[in-house]
Amino acid sequence: MSHGRYYLVRGNKWTPLSRDLHDALIEYARLTVGKSNNQELADLVERTLGDMKATVAASTFKNYQSCSRKVLKAFSQFSPSQVKPKHIAAFLDHHRSHPSMANLLRSFLKGMFQRAVRWGIVEFNPVRDIEQFKTTKRDRYITAEEFKAIREHATPTLKCLMDLAYITGQRMGDVIKIRYADISDEGVFIKQQKTRNRVLISMTPDLDAAIKEARSIHQSVKGLTLLHKRDGKPLAYGTIHHQWVKACTAAKVEDAHFHDIRAASATDAKKQGLDSKTLLGHTTDSSHNRYLRSKEVPIASPVPARKS
Repeated sequence: MSHGRYYLVRGNKWTPLSRDLHDALIEYARLTVGKSNNQELADLVERTLGDMKATVAASTFKNYQSCSRKVLKAFSQFSPSQVKPKHIAAFLDHHRSHPSMANLLRSFLKGMFQRAVRWGIVEFNPVRDIEQFKTTKRDRYITAEEFKAIREHATPTLKCLMDLAYITGQRMGDVIKIRYADISDEGVFIKQQKTRNRVLISMTPDLDAAIKEARSIHQSVKGLTLLHKRDGKPLAYGTIHHQWVKACTAAKVEDAHFHDIRAASATDAKKQGLDSKTLLGHTTDSSHNRYLRSKEVPIASPVPARKS
């Protein structure tokens, strides 16, 4: 106590509590328990991320790492068992102006509390009955001219990655992980990280040329993967993303995501009469049609004029 007020002293930091002993004790309990609660939540987040790393795609894991920091900041005074549905709802409502981010946060929280239930840390999942926010489907189509412009400003590695992503219709993460062992005279075998579906992309002259170009980048060093760094190690998602943004900026192509290449590949394949559904690894017509619907503009025939 100093100058008629109670303080919580940690090291050289004095935190004022109250002049009243009863109120000071309550505030003391809140602050000290809060520290313990925060550690409980931090431990759960760390354990969750460790478990997720082995089960989700690298890009998804990177997004979840970002989510975890927001969660730790927002729920710093909570233990896992103290988090209720109303707290989850309030937290997500704070991000409702960015529905995609809010849904990503919800996905991370739901996965974290599912694990917490399984591990006996909490009795129920407070995210279970919280609905997702409605999002507008992305309908961006990268034209051939835009693709060419971006490619002209890309690094050799990014050029190959763009070509392989378009030719195969696969996600960036799946293309990055193509190993030499996955390549044969028949084609390229891919096990998709997101869906766990398997697909064999038949070898064509274009695919063969793209593979040979990728092999030529670091000829003196051979890694396990087709595309790799100078030291033979796999490419980092963050590095490729940075190169993509830089190339798009230099090419003056706006609102372009690398994932839009997959949409362009699917749309072009369908227009050419190819099996775009199998190419992308979709298992149902409905999911594939939903994916394509926002990428194409229907062409309608006009009604003939009425003759007087």
